[in-house]
Amino acid sequence: MFAASGAPDRTELVYHAMWLFRKSLDLSRATLRPVTAADLTAISRLLRDGSRRYYGLSGGDLPALLADHHGVALDAGGELWGVALTSRPAETTSWLRALALAEGVELRAATDLLLPALHRDLHERGIVGVYYGGDEGADSWLTPVLRQHGYLDNTEVIVYEKQQLDIPDGGNPYVQVRPVAAVDLPAVLRIDRACFEAQWTKDDTVLGPAVGQGQYFVLAELEGTAVGYAYATTHFGGRLVHLVRIAVDPARRSEQIGVRLLAELTAYAEELGATLITLNTQAYNLSAQRLYHWFGFRTTGERQPVLSCPL
Repeated sequence: MFAASGAPDRTELVYHAMWLFRKSLDLSRATLRPVTAADLTAISRLLRDGSRRYYGLSGGDLPALLADHHGVALDAGGELWGVALTSRPAETTSWLRALALAEGVELRAATDLLLPALHRDLHERGIVGVYYGGDEGADSWLTPVLRQHGYLDNTEVIVYEKQQLDIPDGGNPYVQVRPVAAVDLPAVLRIDRACFEAQWTKDDTVLGPAVGQGQYFVLAELEGTAVGYAYATTHFGGRLVHLVRIAVDPARRSEQIGVRLLAELTAYAEELGATLITLNTQAYNLSAQRLYHWFGFRTTGERQPVLSCPL
Protein backbone atom coordinates (compact mmCIF):
# COMPACT_ATOMS: atom_id res chain seq x y z
CA MET A 1 0.00 0.00 0.00
CA PHE A 2 1.20 3.51 -0.81
CA ALA A 3 -1.40 5.45 1.11
CA ALA A 4 0.93 6.32 4.01
CA SER A 5 3.44 8.06 1.72
CA GLY A 6 0.79 9.89 -0.30
CA ALA A 7 1.39 7.76 -3.43
CA PRO A 8 -1.66 6.30 -5.20
CA ASP A 9 -2.96 2.95 -3.96
CA ARG A 10 -3.77 -0.05 -6.19
CA THR A 11 -7.37 1.04 -6.80
CA GLU A 12 -6.25 4.44 -8.05
CA LEU A 13 -3.62 2.87 -10.33
CA VAL A 14 -6.19 0.50 -11.85
CA TYR A 15 -8.63 3.36 -12.40
CA HIS A 16 -5.91 5.46 -14.05
CA ALA A 17 -4.93 2.56 -16.33
CA MET A 18 -8.59 2.03 -17.35
CA TRP A 19 -8.94 5.74 -18.13
CA LEU A 20 -5.88 5.59 -20.37
CA PHE A 21 -7.25 2.52 -22.13
CA ARG A 22 -10.59 4.21 -22.76
CA LYS A 23 -9.12 7.48 -23.96
CA SER A 24 -11.01 8.78 -26.97
CA LEU A 25 -9.57 8.04 -30.39
CA ASP A 26 -8.60 11.03 -32.52
CA LEU A 27 -11.23 11.14 -35.27
CA SER A 28 -9.14 13.61 -37.27
CA ARG A 29 -7.04 10.56 -38.20
CA ALA A 30 -10.04 8.84 -39.81
CA THR A 31 -11.50 9.38 -43.26
CA LEU A 32 -14.99 8.70 -44.55
CA ARG A 33 -15.45 6.29 -47.42
CA PRO A 34 -18.11 3.96 -48.89
CA VAL A 35 -18.21 0.43 -47.51
CA THR A 36 -17.00 -2.37 -49.80
CA ALA A 37 -17.20 -6.15 -49.94
CA ALA A 38 -13.65 -6.29 -48.58
CA ASP A 39 -14.92 -4.81 -45.29
CA LEU A 40 -16.99 -7.88 -44.42
CA THR A 41 -14.69 -9.27 -41.70
CA ALA A 42 -13.93 -5.88 -40.12
CA ILE A 43 -17.57 -4.76 -40.10
CA SER A 44 -18.78 -8.12 -38.77
CA ARG A 45 -16.29 -7.75 -35.91
CA LEU A 46 -17.39 -4.14 -35.26
CA LEU A 47 -21.05 -5.16 -35.19
CA ARG A 48 -20.16 -7.90 -32.71
CA ASP A 49 -17.67 -6.16 -30.44
CA GLY A 50 -18.14 -2.41 -30.88
CA SER A 51 -18.78 -0.17 -27.88
CA ARG A 52 -22.01 1.06 -29.51
CA ARG A 53 -23.94 -1.31 -31.75
CA TYR A 54 -27.26 -1.22 -33.56
CA TYR A 55 -27.80 -4.14 -35.91
CA GLY A 56 -31.12 -4.67 -37.71
CA LEU A 57 -30.00 -7.11 -40.39
CA SER A 58 -30.28 -10.83 -40.88
CA GLY A 59 -26.98 -12.67 -41.27
CA GLY A 60 -27.26 -13.15 -45.02
CA ASP A 61 -27.94 -9.48 -45.79
CA LEU A 62 -24.56 -8.02 -44.93
CA PRO A 63 -22.40 -9.28 -47.84
CA ALA A 64 -24.84 -8.01 -50.48
CA LEU A 65 -25.19 -4.59 -48.84
CA LEU A 66 -21.42 -4.17 -48.67
CA ALA A 67 -20.95 -5.30 -52.26
CA ASP A 68 -23.44 -2.62 -53.37
CA HIS A 69 -21.81 0.04 -51.12
CA HIS A 70 -24.93 0.66 -49.02
CA GLY A 71 -23.17 2.51 -46.21
CA VAL A 72 -20.21 4.58 -45.07
CA ALA A 73 -17.24 3.79 -42.84
CA LEU A 74 -14.73 5.71 -40.71
CA ASP A 75 -11.38 4.31 -41.81
CA ALA A 76 -8.22 5.06 -39.77
CA GLY A 77 -5.34 3.64 -41.76
CA GLY A 78 -7.14 0.43 -42.57
CA GLU A 79 -8.79 0.09 -39.16
CA LEU A 80 -12.54 0.71 -39.07
CA TRP A 81 -13.65 2.95 -36.20
CA GLY A 82 -17.27 3.29 -37.22
CA VAL A 83 -19.84 2.19 -39.79
CA ALA A 84 -23.41 3.08 -40.80
CA LEU A 85 -25.37 0.83 -43.18
CA THR A 86 -28.74 1.09 -44.92
CA SER A 87 -31.06 -1.40 -46.57
CA ARG A 88 -31.49 -1.81 -50.29
CA PRO A 89 -33.74 1.01 -51.53
CA ALA A 90 -37.45 0.46 -51.95
CA GLU A 91 -38.39 3.00 -54.61
CA THR A 92 -37.17 6.26 -53.02
CA THR A 93 -36.96 5.06 -49.41
CA SER A 94 -34.42 3.18 -47.33
CA TRP A 95 -33.91 2.03 -43.71
CA LEU A 96 -30.99 2.55 -41.36
CA ARG A 97 -29.98 -1.06 -40.65
CA ALA A 98 -26.75 -0.83 -38.70
CA LEU A 99 -24.56 1.64 -36.86
CA ALA A 100 -21.53 0.62 -34.80
CA LEU A 101 -18.56 2.37 -33.21
CA ALA A 102 -15.26 0.98 -31.98
CA GLU A 103 -14.13 1.24 -28.36
CA GLY A 104 -12.76 4.72 -27.70
CA VAL A 105 -14.78 6.47 -30.41
CA GLU A 106 -16.83 9.36 -29.03
CA LEU A 107 -20.50 8.92 -29.91
CA ARG A 108 -21.53 12.44 -30.83
CA ALA A 109 -18.36 13.28 -32.78
CA ALA A 110 -18.49 10.04 -34.78
CA THR A 111 -22.18 10.26 -35.65
CA ASP A 112 -21.72 13.91 -36.64
CA LEU A 113 -19.42 12.52 -39.33
CA LEU A 114 -21.19 9.28 -40.26
CA LEU A 115 -24.83 10.34 -40.49
CA PRO A 116 -24.45 13.43 -42.73
CA ALA A 117 -22.17 11.42 -45.04
CA LEU A 118 -24.70 8.59 -45.13
CA HIS A 119 -27.54 11.01 -45.88
CA ARG A 120 -25.56 12.64 -48.71
CA ASP A 121 -24.88 9.24 -50.25
CA LEU A 122 -28.57 8.30 -50.05
CA HIS A 123 -29.63 11.63 -51.56
CA GLU A 124 -27.25 11.09 -54.48
CA ARG A 125 -28.87 7.69 -55.04
CA GLY A 126 -32.30 9.34 -55.34
CA ILE A 127 -33.51 8.43 -51.84
CA VAL A 128 -35.89 11.02 -50.37
CA GLY A 129 -36.55 9.45 -46.97
CA VAL A 130 -34.69 7.15 -44.57
CA TYR A 131 -36.40 5.26 -41.73
CA TYR A 132 -35.32 3.74 -38.42
CA GLY A 133 -37.16 1.24 -36.24
CA GLY A 134 -34.77 -0.13 -33.62
CA ASP A 135 -35.54 -1.45 -30.16
CA GLU A 136 -36.25 1.51 -27.87
CA GLY A 137 -34.76 -0.25 -24.84
CA ALA A 138 -31.69 -1.90 -26.32
CA ASP A 139 -30.90 0.99 -28.66
CA SER A 140 -31.83 3.90 -26.37
CA TRP A 141 -28.41 5.49 -27.02
CA LEU A 142 -29.17 5.89 -30.73
CA THR A 143 -32.60 7.55 -30.75
CA PRO A 144 -31.43 10.92 -29.29
CA VAL A 145 -28.56 11.01 -31.79
CA LEU A 146 -30.93 10.43 -34.71
CA ARG A 147 -33.28 13.15 -33.49
CA GLN A 148 -30.36 15.59 -33.47
CA HIS A 149 -29.82 14.73 -37.13
CA GLY A 150 -33.35 15.43 -38.31
CA TYR A 151 -35.18 12.16 -37.57
CA LEU A 152 -38.81 12.72 -36.56
CA ASP A 153 -41.56 10.52 -35.13
CA ASN A 154 -43.28 8.70 -37.99
CA THR A 155 -45.44 5.98 -36.46
CA GLU A 156 -45.31 3.06 -34.03
CA VAL A 157 -45.33 -0.67 -34.60
CA ILE A 158 -47.84 -2.38 -32.30
CA VAL A 159 -47.46 -5.99 -31.16
CA TYR A 160 -50.52 -8.28 -31.05
CA GLU A 161 -50.87 -11.82 -29.73
CA LYS A 162 -53.51 -14.56 -29.79
CA GLN A 163 -53.41 -16.98 -26.86
CA GLN A 164 -56.62 -18.90 -27.54
CA LEU A 165 -56.36 -20.71 -30.86
CA ASP A 166 -60.07 -20.61 -31.63
CA ILE A 167 -61.26 -19.73 -35.15
CA PRO A 168 -64.25 -17.37 -35.06
CA ASP A 169 -64.85 -17.72 -38.81
CA GLY A 170 -63.27 -19.68 -41.64
CA GLY A 171 -63.50 -16.86 -44.14
CA ASN A 172 -64.31 -17.15 -47.83
CA PRO A 173 -64.88 -20.87 -48.57
CA TYR A 174 -64.12 -20.40 -52.27
CA VAL A 175 -60.56 -19.25 -51.61
CA GLN A 176 -57.95 -21.92 -52.24
CA VAL A 177 -54.93 -21.77 -49.90
CA ARG A 178 -51.79 -23.67 -50.87
CA PRO A 179 -48.04 -23.50 -50.22
CA VAL A 180 -46.18 -20.86 -52.22
CA ALA A 181 -43.88 -22.16 -54.97
CA ALA A 182 -40.96 -20.38 -56.60
CA VAL A 183 -43.08 -19.67 -59.67
CA ASP A 184 -45.50 -17.69 -57.44
CA LEU A 185 -42.92 -15.14 -56.29
CA PRO A 186 -43.80 -12.47 -58.91
CA ALA A 187 -47.47 -12.63 -57.84
CA VAL A 188 -46.50 -12.40 -54.17
CA LEU A 189 -44.31 -9.35 -54.83
CA ARG A 190 -47.09 -7.74 -56.89
CA ILE A 191 -49.55 -8.12 -54.02
CA ASP A 192 -47.01 -6.87 -51.52
CA ARG A 193 -46.30 -3.69 -53.51
CA ALA A 194 -50.02 -3.05 -53.92
CA CYS A 195 -50.70 -3.41 -50.19
CA PHE A 196 -47.91 -1.46 -48.52
CA GLU A 197 -46.18 1.88 -48.76
CA ALA A 198 -42.71 1.64 -50.27
CA GLN A 199 -40.85 1.69 -46.93
CA TRP A 200 -42.86 -1.30 -45.69
CA THR A 201 -42.60 -3.52 -48.78
CA LYS A 202 -40.51 -6.69 -48.77
CA ASP A 203 -38.55 -7.56 -51.89
CA ASP A 204 -37.26 -10.81 -53.37
CA THR A 205 -34.20 -10.81 -51.09
CA VAL A 206 -36.54 -11.19 -48.10
CA LEU A 207 -39.44 -13.22 -49.49
CA GLY A 208 -37.52 -15.24 -52.08
CA PRO A 209 -35.36 -17.24 -49.64
CA ALA A 210 -38.45 -18.11 -47.58
CA VAL A 211 -40.04 -20.02 -50.47
CA GLY A 212 -39.63 -23.76 -50.02
CA GLN A 213 -37.51 -23.52 -46.87
CA GLY A 214 -39.97 -25.21 -44.54
CA GLN A 215 -41.50 -22.00 -43.22
CA TYR A 216 -45.24 -21.36 -43.35
CA PHE A 217 -45.70 -19.50 -46.63
CA VAL A 218 -49.06 -19.83 -48.37
CA LEU A 219 -50.84 -18.26 -51.33
CA ALA A 220 -54.57 -17.50 -51.49
CA GLU A 221 -56.20 -17.96 -54.90
CA LEU A 222 -59.69 -17.06 -56.05
CA GLU A 223 -60.88 -18.18 -59.46
CA GLY A 224 -57.31 -19.09 -60.36
CA THR A 225 -55.88 -15.66 -59.51
CA ALA A 226 -53.48 -14.92 -56.65
CA VAL A 227 -55.31 -12.59 -54.24
CA GLY A 228 -53.27 -12.76 -51.04
CA TYR A 229 -50.52 -14.47 -49.11
CA ALA A 230 -49.34 -15.15 -45.56
CA TYR A 231 -45.84 -15.85 -44.27
CA ALA A 232 -45.07 -17.01 -40.72
CA THR A 233 -42.12 -18.34 -38.74
CA THR A 234 -42.02 -20.70 -35.77
CA HIS A 235 -40.03 -20.30 -32.56
CA PHE A 236 -39.29 -22.11 -29.28
CA GLY A 237 -39.78 -25.56 -30.72
CA GLY A 238 -43.03 -24.60 -32.41
CA ARG A 239 -44.70 -23.20 -29.31
CA LEU A 240 -44.84 -19.71 -30.84
CA VAL A 241 -45.90 -18.82 -34.38
CA HIS A 242 -45.09 -15.32 -35.59
CA LEU A 243 -47.07 -13.94 -38.54
CA VAL A 244 -44.38 -12.03 -40.41
CA ARG A 245 -46.63 -10.94 -43.26
CA ILE A 246 -50.24 -11.08 -44.40
CA ALA A 247 -51.44 -9.23 -47.48
CA VAL A 248 -54.60 -9.19 -49.57
CA ASP A 249 -54.94 -7.60 -53.00
CA PRO A 250 -56.64 -4.21 -52.33
CA ALA A 251 -59.01 -4.86 -55.24
CA ARG A 252 -60.33 -8.01 -53.47
CA ARG A 253 -60.72 -6.74 -49.95
CA SER A 254 -64.10 -7.17 -48.23
CA GLU A 255 -64.24 -10.72 -49.68
CA GLN A 256 -63.05 -12.32 -46.39
CA ILE A 257 -59.74 -13.40 -47.89
CA GLY A 258 -57.81 -12.07 -44.89
CA VAL A 259 -60.12 -13.96 -42.55
CA ARG A 260 -59.47 -17.14 -44.53
CA LEU A 261 -55.71 -16.65 -44.29
CA LEU A 262 -55.91 -16.06 -40.52
CA ALA A 263 -58.09 -19.15 -40.11
CA GLU A 264 -55.61 -21.30 -42.04
CA LEU A 265 -52.72 -19.91 -40.00
CA THR A 266 -54.50 -20.60 -36.71
CA ALA A 267 -55.29 -24.17 -37.77
CA TYR A 268 -51.63 -24.65 -38.67
CA ALA A 269 -50.51 -23.27 -35.29
CA GLU A 270 -52.89 -25.58 -33.43
CA GLU A 271 -51.71 -28.60 -35.43
CA LEU A 272 -48.14 -27.63 -34.64
CA GLY A 273 -48.90 -27.54 -30.92
CA ALA A 274 -48.31 -23.80 -30.59
CA THR A 275 -49.72 -21.88 -27.66
CA LEU A 276 -49.29 -18.37 -29.03
CA ILE A 277 -49.51 -16.47 -32.32
CA THR A 278 -47.94 -13.00 -32.57
CA LEU A 279 -47.88 -10.29 -35.21
CA ASN A 280 -46.93 -6.63 -35.64
CA THR A 281 -48.72 -3.82 -37.44
CA GLN A 282 -48.42 -0.06 -37.87
CA ALA A 283 -50.35 2.14 -35.47
CA TYR A 284 -52.19 3.87 -38.30
CA ASN A 285 -53.35 0.61 -39.95
CA LEU A 286 -56.73 0.71 -38.23
CA SER A 287 -58.55 -1.60 -40.64
CA ALA A 288 -56.03 -4.39 -40.03
CA GLN A 289 -56.23 -3.84 -36.27
CA ARG A 290 -60.01 -4.17 -36.35
CA LEU A 291 -59.66 -7.50 -38.14
CA TYR A 292 -57.04 -8.79 -35.71
CA HIS A 293 -59.07 -7.74 -32.68
CA TRP A 294 -62.21 -9.39 -34.05
CA PHE A 295 -60.26 -12.59 -34.74
CA GLY A 296 -59.10 -12.78 -31.12
CA PHE A 297 -55.73 -10.99 -31.12
CA ARG A 298 -54.99 -8.57 -28.28
CA THR A 299 -52.29 -5.92 -27.92
CA THR A 300 -49.39 -6.81 -25.64
CA GLY A 301 -48.54 -3.21 -24.75
CA GLU A 302 -45.28 -3.36 -26.68
CA ARG A 303 -44.86 -0.46 -29.09
CA GLN A 304 -41.81 0.16 -31.26
CA PRO A 305 -41.32 3.77 -32.39
CA VAL A 306 -40.45 4.38 -36.03
CA LEU A 307 -38.52 7.52 -36.97
CA SER A 308 -38.02 8.99 -40.43
CA CYS A 309 -35.73 11.62 -41.88
CA PRO A 310 -36.59 13.52 -45.09
CA LEU A 311 -33.51 14.01 -47.23
